[in-house]
Parts: sequence; structure tokens; C-alpha cells
Amino acid sequence: ISTLPVFTEAMAVSNKTVKEIGASMVAATSVPLTLNWTDVIKTRMQGVPVAGCTAAPYTGGFLGIGQRILAEEGALALWSTGMLASLGRECTVIGTRIGAYPAVRDALSYLGKGKSGGEAGLGSKFSAGIVLGAISGMLASPFDLVRIRVQAEAGACDASGVLTTGLRAGTPRQLHGTVSAFKVVLSDGALAMFRGSGVNVVRSICMTVGTVPVYEHTKHLAKTNLGLSDSPALHLGAGVVAGLV
Repeated sequence: ISTLPVFTEAMAVSNKTVKEIGASMVAATSVPLTLNWTDVIKTRMQGVPVAGCTAAPYTGGFLGIGQRILAEEGALALWSTGMLASLGRECTVIGTRIGAYPAVRDALSYLGKGKSGGEAGLGSKFSAGIVLGAISGMLASPFDLVRIRVQAEAGACDASGVLTTGLRAGTPRQLHGTVSAFKVVLSDGALAMFRGSGVNVVRSICMTVGTVPVYEHTKHLAKTNLGLSDSPALHLGAGVVAGLV
């Protein structure tokens, strides 16, 4: 009987964590849905054409290349190429990095016999950022790899399935979307999905530590030392500080 309150509290925390992860994943979909087209252009700008590429070099800057893709391949291709992988990446990263942050922060603070919520110690907050940054970076690696592969091969095809635009123009299309790309990468073994994950993990740790804990602690300091109330203006100000970091 004495363990019932502990169990009930643990279940309540678990339910709250699941809801927070779910909410953050839903919110995360807005990023690729509105900005995936910028990744398509960036990949076309940074990618190296294959030997014998029959398409003219992609020059003219961001807007020029965007207009060219729009004219040659259409608005749907510009907006949707690699979309499924982009959605998977953002949902995984944001769900882990932001949705799971309160639970991990409080767990680390509890282990250190500290407080929970915004009053948790700075060490617990940064430690949570490191842990979740590493996890989100690792989980995002397969989606990053596939998204880049899909967007790098993107282009219009002729009736025989040969690409006529893009970085691989003049060669047969090998990938037919995100699912096809996953199958191709997995054909080299499961570990192939995590190629380059080390760099991804380091980058993710730096981004996570520099955003979520900084944002939260900025709000905490502003409320405790400056007497500011929890308002949209405070959230915006803390977000600006985190963005600068």
C-alpha cells in the first residue's frame, strides 16, 4: 500500500512526458513543411555533379537556383523532395531534445538531490542537454543521411527513367523516394545508416546545450532576479538569448 502513491506519481510523470514528447513532435512538423524547400536548394548548391552530368552547373545563388528548380521540376518537387525523411528527422530531434528534456532534467536533478523544474541546478540542465543532444543526434543520423541522398539525386526524368535535371542528370534514377533510399542504404548493413553519426552527435550536443537549457535558465533568472512574470515577452526574450548563444 505504501508504494501506491509512488507508483501513481511515476505514472503521472510518464503520462506527462509522453504528452510533451508527442506535442513537440507535432509542432516539429511545421519546420520541414515550411522550410524543406530550402534544404532542396542548399543541397543543389553544395552538391557535386556526377562525372558527365548533362545539366548546366547550378550557379546564380540561392534565389537563382530556386527559380531554376521551380521552372525545370515544378513547385511540388521543390517543396516535397525528401519531405518524409525531413519530417522523420525533425520529429525525432525535437521530440527527444525538447519533449523529453523536463523528465531527464528532473531525473538528473533528483539524483543530485536538487530541485525540479526551472529551479533545477544549472549542472542538471546542461547535463540533460548533453544527454539528449547525443541521443537526438544519433537518432537523427539515418534521416539526415537518407534526406541528403534523396535530395542529391532529385531531378526530372525522361520516359526511359534517365534524369534530365539535377546533379545526376544523364544517369538512370536509382532512388525513388525516401523508402527506396532507406532500402538502398540498408543493403550495405544496418551500421551504414549511422555513417557520419559522430559529427552529427557533436553538432547536436552543441545545439541542444546552447538552446534548451540556456532558454530555460534565462527565464528562471529573469523571474527570480528581475521579478518578471511568465509572459510571451519573457519567452521571446529568452529565445533571443538562446539563439545568440
